[in-house]
Amino acid sequence: MFILRKRYVDGVGQIKQLVISLSRIARQLHVPLAIIATGIVLIHAIGALLYGFTFDFTNSTGLLSLLLLLPLAISGIFRYKKMDRKWHWGLGLGFAVLFMAHSFL
Repeated sequence: MFILRKRYVDGVGQIKQLVISLSRIARQLHVPLAIIATGIVLIHAIGALLYGFTFDFTNSTGLLSLLLLLPLAISGIFRYKKMDRKWHWGLGLGFAVLFMAHSFL
């Protein structure tokens, strides 16, 4: 959407309409999916903490990503009320990086 908004790409009307449609769907589903995913992550974290937590790379990145997820959810509420100062974007990016490290490394 950023590229289309800044008009870096011209003459791609069908792609622009597709991106706008997908963006509209993503905006509608972002909050409900985030609430469900946060619940699943919390259940996963509680289970991991109850059944043998060790300080290795995987568990450490998972714990760090959980620590970023909590302020991310709170900043999402402020984002909804238009009171944040780009915190939601930065925390989301940090969470995504740590989550990928937790998942794949």
